[in-house]
Amino acid sequence: MGAQSRVQFREFDFSKKLDLVNIDLLRHTEGYVKEMGLQIDESIQWTHQPYIDLIEEMIDAYENQEHTIYQNGSFLPEIMYGMDLLPFSPESLSFLSPTEYAVAYKDRSFAGHVPEGTCTYHSAMLGMVLSNLLRKPKGILFSSFPCDSMVASCQALSEYYGGVSMFVLDSPYDDSKESYEYYASQIKEAFQYLEEITGKKLNLDTLRETVRRSDRAHELVYQINELKKKEPCPIPLSRIVRAVSIGMWFLAGSENLILWLEKFLADAKQRAEKGIGGQYEEKLRIAWINTFPAFDPAIFQWMEERFGAVSLVSQGAEHTYWSTFKPTRRDDYDYNFDELCGILADKSLNTPMIRQARGHVDNFVRDSVYWCRDWHIDAAIFSGHIQCRGTWSSAQLSKEVLMDELGVPTLIYETDIFDPRVTSAEQIVRIFEPFLEMVAENKGL
Repeated sequence: MGAQSRVQFREFDFSKKLDLVNIDLLRHTEGYVKEMGLQIDESIQWTHQPYIDLIEEMIDAYENQEHTIYQNGSFLPEIMYGMDLLPFSPESLSFLSPTEYAVAYKDRSFAGHVPEGTCTYHSAMLGMVLSNLLRKPKGILFSSFPCDSMVASCQALSEYYGGVSMFVLDSPYDDSKESYEYYASQIKEAFQYLEEITGKKLNLDTLRETVRRSDRAHELVYQINELKKKEPCPIPLSRIVRAVSIGMWFLAGSENLILWLEKFLADAKQRAEKGIGGQYEEKLRIAWINTFPAFDPAIFQWMEERFGAVSLVSQGAEHTYWSTFKPTRRDDYDYNFDELCGILADKSLNTPMIRQARGHVDNFVRDSVYWCRDWHIDAAIFSGHIQCRGTWSSAQLSKEVLMDELGVPTLIYETDIFDPRVTSAEQIVRIFEPFLEMVAENKGL
């Protein structure tokens, strides 16, 4: 498979004592995010833009003190945009901020009696709150999926801030017509909640335009994913899958996301027409069917350089909504309020991770088969987040079905998405290397 990789993994010094209180974490994170973007080859630095757009939008939302509403990561940003508000997810700081800070705030939360089994997304966020870094919000608007940790964190925030009014969208288990109607009614109540705590009135034209932009973003992702079926895959680098995930989770409904996805699609089309892949020769096609280690993007680079292993699919970025339903929309988007809430319910319940985690395990398994079959995947990786116990029930079953139906080998390993102390990049390499060598050998490479 060639010479040993020369990729440099990030080095972390967790022994250094950080000032967790006297810091403007939002501005510090903004500088860190922009610096990380500069480390990418200049010709493809545009791939990093969703990170920058998200942190800048969060700063703008936070500075609007009158209407600062906390929301969780799986909450529809379209609801906030539809109310002419900017989304603010304190949970986002868990993965946008420097890893050393996220880990330190995670530990701070445990010292403040947050259970150690709490997801790092939420424990780091609660550590920031306990350090008095984030001001009291006007309201708290969370969704109940994909896990109980979400709801518990929402309740903890409300109590910590002296009983700040909160609203939790209650997600249904199944995909029946009644379940979708129920969730649409929950979205209606969320809009009512926002009107009550902000004093703003919903403008239907604003909501229609937001839904239109969100639809456009989903359509663009669908077109990009169709191009990714080509061999070689016409994406510039594997780590772009995380940028798509960030954009669709936190910026869907914004104009900036559409502009970025249009640039992405144009670049992919140009590469596809010329038969150009990414930075390294494509030899293996990889699907991440659960999460992936977010603390060091060099892991993707190592896989590409060492094995030609290109990551095409990431559950967090595969917005199956559009490709599954391909909805027909009116050109003028002249929908009434009930219809718009129905559209948002369809999208929310079919968002990546939510679609696979909220209901029967069959959703997880069949979507994994769909990705691996249609994108001609050579190997799948189940990167199991250590605290995300619900998804672990899908791991072995998915592995067996993928092997039985498609002959796709699946690696299962344990990690913490944001905390390299659990499984470092070097340890991940030692786990991945023999697996990818086996896959390559079976493919005759």
